Amino acid sequence: MSARSLGGMLALWGILNGSMPGRAVAETSLEAVASSREPWQQHKVKHGISVERRPVKGSSFFEYRASIGIPMAPALLIEDMFRTVTLKPGPLVKKRQILKQNDTEIVFYDQIQTPVVSDRDYTMRLRKVALGNDRFQMVFETANELGPGPDPKHVRILAIHGAWSLEPDPSVAGGSLVTYQSYSEPGGSVPAFMIHGAQVDQTIKSVETLKARILAAQNPQSSSK
Repeated sequence: MSARSLGGMLALWGILNGSMPGRAVAETSLEAVASSREPWQQHKVKHGISVERRPVKGSSFFEYRASIGIPMAPALLIEDMFRTVTLKPGPLVKKRQILKQNDTEIVFYDQIQTPVVSDRDYTMRLRKVALGNDRFQMVFETANELGPGPDPKHVRILAIHGAWSLEPDPSVAGGSLVTYQSYSEPGGSVPAFMIHGAQVDQTIKSVETLKARILAAQNPQSSSK
């Protein structure tokens, strides 16, 4: 597997790749992302989707975001997305263990199959937040302290950070404007310039995949053709 394909595969959640820095480094990275006040800059347009990025203090990697319109009301869409976390893990997830679940929070442990390089694992905390005025967020970040200890057969992923933000789409009645925001800081020997392109492509793929899944569910006969 090339560095580019590895970066793309891990970028969906903002997953780290490579050697393990100390936990304090991971916490510092997440704090820098959360407190970032750098302006967003237009970076790339592909398939009609615009990707923006902004630098993160102390890192050679970027935080990315992209938006897409989806024909489902925000309140319905956020529930669908939240439910899917426990029902439909991604194809690279070989094991998902739900550690905690209530109406607004899910904590789960994943083991990820990664060809060529060592398999990865992490514990993730996902929170569903109602912001008012039909706006919602689904925020995710690593919470390894809430899950199983290190597994010698897996490389522990330390830092994941991102969010899906939903609000009414002003251009489509009953639709949602969805913004996906993610930061990823792959470590080890993979150069940053080899990962940036894959992270951009995965940002686009993330919003496209969500829209395709919703459209397929709304039009099952069309998707089966």
